[in-house]
Amino acid sequence: IATAFSLVLQGIDVSSYQGNIDWKKVAQSKHFAILRAGTGYQGKDNKDSKFETNYKNAKAAGVKVGAYWYSYATSVADAKKEANWFLGHLNGKKFEWPVYYDIEESSQFSSGIHNSIAKAFCEILEAKKYYCGIYASGSRWSNNFDKEVRTKYTVWIAHWGVKKPSYTGSYHVWQKSSEGKVNGISGNVDLDETSRSEERRVGKECRS
Repeated sequence: IATAFSLVLQGIDVSSYQGNIDWKKVAQSKHFAILRAGTGYQGKDNKDSKFETNYKNAKAAGVKVGAYWYSYATSVADAKKEANWFLGHLNGKKFEWPVYYDIEESSQFSSGIHNSIAKAFCEILEAKKYYCGIYASGSRWSNNFDKEVRTKYTVWIAHWGVKKPSYTGSYHVWQKSSEGKVNGISGNVDLDETSRSEERRVGKECRS
C-alpha cells in the first residue's frame, strides 16, 4: 500500500558552496540533485568549480541530475549569452531532470526584464532539445511572472519554512529550505521535493 511519503521524492540543489560532497552517502536519502553549472556574474562565463565533479559523482551514485544557471542578465542580449555559456557546460552530458534559469536579482524585477530574459534563455535551451524551467521565489511566481512564463516552462519554486508553497499555480519542484542537513555534505544545503507523478511527467519531457 502506497503511503503519502512514498509519493514524495526528496532532493537537493548544490554548488561549489557545498565543497566536496560524498555522493554515495547523499544517494542513501536523496533521489535527485540540481547542480549549479555557473553564473553570469560581471557579464562573464563563471563556471561552477564543482560542476564537473558533482555531475560525475552524482551520476555514479545513481542520483538523478538536473542543472541550473544563476542569472545576472540585465538585458535580453545578456540572457542569450548566459544561455550559450550554459549550453557549453551541458554539452556531452545527459540529464534526467530539467535545466533551469535561476532569476533572483531584484534589479531584474524592478526593471521589468524578468519575463523577457526568461523567455530568451529558455528558447535557446529548448532549441537544443533541453527541457527548460525557471527558478524563483514564491512571491515572484505569484506577483511578477506573466502567464506565458508560468505555463510554458517548468516551475521550480522557493518558499522556505512553510508546509506548502502559497503559490496557487502548478509547479514541478519546491525548494523548501536553505538550511538542510544531509549525510555526505558538510554544512547547510538547499532541500527540494517533488511528487512521483511530476517526476514521471518531467522524465518523459527530458527523454523527448
